[in-house]
Amino acid sequence: MKTHTIGQSQWSRDDLLNALEEFSRIYENRPIQDNEGGMKAAQMFYAWFVAKSLQPKTIIESGIWYGQSTWMFEQAVPDADLFCIDPATYYKKGYTSGKAKYFKKDFTKIDWSHINPKTTFCFFDDHQNALQRMIHCAQLGFQHLMFEDNYPPGKGDCYSLKKAFHASETRTLLPGLAIRDYCENLIDVYQEFPPIISPEMNRWGEPWSTYDVDEPLTTEIQNELQS
Repeated sequence: MKTHTIGQSQWSRDDLLNALEEFSRIYENRPIQDNEGGMKAAQMFYAWFVAKSLQPKTIIESGIWYGQSTWMFEQAVPDADLFCIDPATYYKKGYTSGKAKYFKKDFTKIDWSHINPKTTFCFFDDHQNALQRMIHCAQLGFQHLMFEDNYPPGKGDCYSLKKAFHASETRTLLPGLAIRDYCENLIDVYQEFPPIISPEMNRWGEPWSTYDVDEPLTTEIQNELQS
């Protein structure tokens, strides 16, 4: 079953496939070899790809774990201003960027009035309510958002956009305004990236095809990108 989409993505499957080799070379030099609990190669690839394609002036990263993704954003957009947010400071044991500004308070509690929202890329890997994050970003004028945590209904530890699009008409944001309809009207382009490869089972021990998912990019991949 295909994933939900809105609008026309600016990237084709060929664009994604053609970028894998470059990413693989970069990923070999990652500072943290085993990023358990954080993003692995598949998730890191798409974060890197989107940032590299957009070339934003500013990157806001909410949820940084040990700092691997911060390093990856530096590879994608070397000249971007980096703002990294995490209440924990595990990154001090992993990778710390000399050019990034670090915050321990929540994304919503930080004054972003000094940056241009139109040239900013917001990346969320913080296991918070994605709908609330999106609403707050819209109020501030941010246009390019990416959520690493996009759990299907009944799974995960936070409310995701995938859950919002599967919500029934009885789930409302305001009286008479269904959550699903609100998202459809607010978002210009929504895309769920396909898996690079499809394992037999998902993280919950179910067949990979249990939830909406697009066809994998490839069936042949280097071992390096499977870890």
